[in-house]
Amino acid sequence: MDREDIYRRVIEVAERFGPGNPQEVKLLSSQLTKCEPAEVFAGLLLVFSRSVPTEANYPKQELAGRMLERLNPKASIDVAQTLRAVLPSYNLSIEQVPQYLAARCGKDRVVRELLLFESEEHEPRSKAAAKTMRWWLGAHTSS
Repeated sequence: MDREDIYRRVIEVAERFGPGNPQEVKLLSSQLTKCEPAEVFAGLLLVFSRSVPTEANYPKQELAGRMLERLNPKASIDVAQTLRAVLPSYNLSIEQVPQYLAARCGKDRVVRELLLFESEEHEPRSKAAAKTMRWWLGAHTSS
């Protein structure tokens, strides 16, 4: 599967079964472990970047977050680019994204990028998303 196939499969499972069906999560995980890690990361990222902020994105994003956490794909990550793609439609309940990025790229680096994003961003929803990600990382005391 390539990133588009992975994206479609995650959406399909989330819409049909939700993010917490143990059998489907196990099956999806098994399918994704056979894919290239960079494609897995890119496909899971698409779930976030293609979400529409005004729609109910929780099931899709929660499943993608669980897959990030479970599979921990070893991919090359541009933290700034990833955050800029994810933040505009990020569901604030999905703690796995900032935790995955911090584990792979370093917490300090992710927090620095989030603070930079907050200082440059004018859209309130995206700023709130960045602030929430910092909160998930325990860096909520910085402004």
